[in-house]
Amino acid sequence: MRAGEEDMPPTLGDPFRIAPMDAPPKTERRLRERQAELEEQLGELTATPERGSGVSFGKRVGDGTIEAVSRLSEVSVADNLQASAARVQRALDKLADGSYGECDVCGAAIPEARLEAAPESVLCIEHARSRRAPAR
Repeated sequence: MRAGEEDMPPTLGDPFRIAPMDAPPKTERRLRERQAELEEQLGELTATPERGSGVSFGKRVGDGTIEAVSRLSEVSVADNLQASAARVQRALDKLADGSYGECDVCGAAIPEARLEAAPESVLCIEHARSRRAPAR
């Protein structure tokens, strides 16, 4: 990079960056659609059970165990959906403030192909990998 280029906006031909003004309108639409899907799925998981549909654990141990495992699984799914919803909201916020396409950690450009595949991405590949890597 030449002196002074770090302050220049990316060009349209830069394959590794979508400048905020260049983010395609479909990006926001895709994010809003994903947000609605996640909200619907969360609503279904967290809905209050209908009256009379309570769990009766009965006399057999297996009945209660199956229900407990099922509920633990639902809690895990809900946690994952909430994390996804937070990423989508963060991407929408970045679109609004003009920083869409920049890594939240280091400010580096997020590759256009990554944003096309996962428009909710707010981290560059390096930082996304480091967050997923198991602690050693």
